[in-house]
Amino acid sequence: MGTGCSYCTFKNGNKVLEWKGKLEKFHPVFQAELMGLKEAIIRASQGNEITKNWTDSVSSVMAVLDPHTPHQLVRDIQSLLTQNRNILVIWIKAHAGHQGNEEADTLAKKAITKGVVMKALNPRCELGQYLQELFF
Repeated sequence: MGTGCSYCTFKNGNKVLEWKGKLEKFHPVFQAELMGLKEAIIRASQGNEITKNWTDSVSSVMAVLDPHTPHQLVRDIQSLLTQNRNILVIWIKAHAGHQGNEEADTLAKKAITKGVVMKALNPRCELGQYLQELFF
């Protein structure tokens, strides 16, 4: 079925932009969280405003803070953030009624059936786990 990822942009309390994507079923939720974050950062890098990217994925925030990560998608995000110092990534508590967070969760669920199919490299450890689950 796949894993959904998304982001949405709010300005003055109004949603002005939304995006949703879908990863193949062997991609974990962690990778979908990272893909949504990366796409949001790419979009934010097109402007010059200070942009706050809120995520409820503490594991994504921790991965982005790790300078020794082997994960290519995390390194891509780190590179984008280094090039765009006006973009901030901030953790927010999940399911706490935050408008943007709730909307992004809804979009990610819709993305499973209606999202743009995204191509993403899968770290060997995750691919190995998927193959093991598939054949054993």
